[in-house]
Amino acid sequence: WVALAADIDMAGENWVGIGSATAEHGFMGNFDGKNFKIKNLTITDPALDSDGYAYAGLFAVTEGIDKDHQNTIKNLTIENVTITTTGHIVSAAIAYPYYTTVENITVKGNINITGGDYTSGVLAYTRRCVNASNLKVEGTEGSYITGKKTVGGIISDIQTNGCLIADYKNFSAEGVTVSGTMHVGGISGIIDGGILG
Repeated sequence: WVALAADIDMAGENWVGIGSATAEHGFMGNFDGKNFKIKNLTITDPALDSDGYAYAGLFAVTEGIDKDHQNTIKNLTIENVTITTTGHIVSAAIAYPYYTTVENITVKGNINITGGDYTSGVLAYTRRCVNASNLKVEGTEGSYITGKKTVGGIISDIQTNGCLIADYKNFSAEGVTVSGTMHVGGISGIIDGGILG
């Protein structure tokens, strides 16, 4: 387990997400924020792969082994976030949670997120049995999440892609404008499969 022991202020840093999509695998550990805050997260013009994917977020890619051995990211608040990219797969907390359980994540304050396809507030490109609960977006006046196709306030798209079950519950988004060109929703741009509670 990796655990926070205090708030972290990232003002003045241009962050590169934890767990590269171009490496052999993403972040395979477990992370407990212990209800501390990551403040002033900024990601500007991250490197794009050949397909235009940015994987921009505090975590770029998190990766469990399979549906029975998921890793966990939990108990974290991200306060004030600015992400600016034309690339795809963009979110404040985790860009691509793969076989990952996500619990108790809040994105709040001044939220300014601009991305391409699959852009959202908490989790972007969800596939492969991601169990997620208690996810919140609480923006201050003027906050926005804007992308191209498939944009959501919490998750860009909810798709299980043939897995047995994905359990999603207790989501809320307020104080933020969500916009895009196709498949746009306050919680999720697309819901296809899974159990929502």
